[in-house]
Amino acid sequence: MIIDGGVPASRLRAVTALVCLGIGVDLALHGAGTFTVAVAGLLSVACVFVPASPAPLLLIGLAAAVLTSSGAGPFGFGVLVLVPLVHLLHLCCAVTALLPKGARIAPAAFRAPLRRFAVTQLSVTMIILIAMIVPEDRTPPILEVAALLSIAAMALAVIVLDRSRPPSRDESHPAEMA
Repeated sequence: MIIDGGVPASRLRAVTALVCLGIGVDLALHGAGTFTVAVAGLLSVACVFVPASPAPLLLIGLAAAVLTSSGAGPFGFGVLVLVPLVHLLHLCCAVTALLPKGARIAPAAFRAPLRRFAVTQLSVTMIILIAMIVPEDRTPPILEVAALLSIAAMALAVIVLDRSRPPSRDESHPAEMA
């Protein structure tokens, strides 16, 4: 992923900082106290400067705990905003942790991670939308059929996406490795 041309990898730290800011604003708007927001701020600083630390996990856990206890419900605006933010935080910290200081990275190197991010977010959004329309009492048969078809469609999408990627060296035929 380290390429002479491209953009400085430090821009990824800036994206991480913006994502952390979004998480902090989400927490502040949904009832987090001053102390909790301050702890989230300290964890955010650690996410930016030490992305390979447990700080991203702790920030994600803190945000989930705060929004769970806020009483907004599973389909509240804060929760729906938080889902892609914590996924993007995880992605940014994972990539940043692998890059040495002063590295440059080609934007094309983000194509595969961003594709996985988009597919994951689309899948999560579909599951949320299905969960929102499911009645709390007896489920009508047409809705059960729609749920089964959507699960089958997601499984098919995973199979197609998995087959479209080139095999890695470990998955190649042993004779080709010689």
